[in-house]
Amino acid sequence: MKNICKNLKNPIVQKIFCKDNLIRDVIIIFVAVLFSSVAIGYEKMSYNKDIEDREEARLKKNAIIEERVIEDFQDESRTKTKSIQDSVNIENWKNYQSNWYGFEIKYPKKWKSPRSVSKDGAEYRFGFRKLGDSENEYIGFDVAIYDIDKTKEFTSTTEFPKLKSNVDKNNENCQTIEGHLIETGDYAAEEIYVPEGDDCYKPALFFTVTQGQYMYNIVPVSEYGLDEKEDPMVEVSDDLPEFFASIATFDNIEIVRPKPKPVPRITAPFPVSYKKDSLGRLVCAKKNDKPSKSDKTDKKHLDMQCCLDPDEYPNPHCYYPVEKYGKYLK
Repeated sequence: MKNICKNLKNPIVQKIFCKDNLIRDVIIIFVAVLFSSVAIGYEKMSYNKDIEDREEARLKKNAIIEERVIEDFQDESRTKTKSIQDSVNIENWKNYQSNWYGFEIKYPKKWKSPRSVSKDGAEYRFGFRKLGDSENEYIGFDVAIYDIDKTKEFTSTTEFPKLKSNVDKNNENCQTIEGHLIETGDYAAEEIYVPEGDDCYKPALFFTVTQGQYMYNIVPVSEYGLDEKEDPMVEVSDDLPEFFASIATFDNIEIVRPKPKPVPRITAPFPVSYKKDSLGRLVCAKKNDKPSKSDKTDKKHLDMQCCLDPDEYPNPHCYYPVEKYGKYLK
């Protein structure tokens, strides 16, 4: 090595490669570089981890704040609803039952009897209305019935809150109504309340119950429709406190429907002579049939030709035009 170093003419190269303890120095430099790289990498990882921890803490804090805001909103809504219900006396109210759709609900005695109104997307819609003219905007409420097999999703009902026109339908923050669906606890119905100024949805207020085959939406009805700038809780509380009181009385009952009457079974013999008219009915095949008594028997007997005579019983398989055979059908 020493001989090689003597032959090197370049002083810089000779200084680098012919230095004493070269291998030791190389190792020291390598270890130093390696340690520095590890230290830098660890510091970078620690920095990134610190950023991630801070972001996670921030998100958790925001989630807690949002959850508290939602809980406060729901508690306030429940308190408001309960206060209105307690202020309305329902002692003399009428009770309406629908055995066909399986529900019952009370309504003010002075209101009109419930009637069918425009279905507006529902399978059936019961209208409960105030009696006579009213200066108030809200005139009553509907109980809208939806068949779950047909409607499938709660979001497909007419009453579901509508997205604002400036909101992207694919906006993840507006995909659900979380926070606006309020458990009442005291009765079967859940409250859906979207106040004025919501970021995603237009104002809405109604109650919903899902039981068995049906979904029941109970919604206040405004004579002029709900203005987007109005808060429905405020408006309904002022104009229709009876709505909240009725909600507390809603309950499901057993569905009972009358069984269809059985079609009478015809046991009479089939006629031996007939023709079919344009509607497929069995009628007399004789073109110029003139009803007359039989010369073969004096006893009254069953008509077997769909050509009814005075001494014959009508055959239930046949059709007899009233204008020709009416007096024999009495």
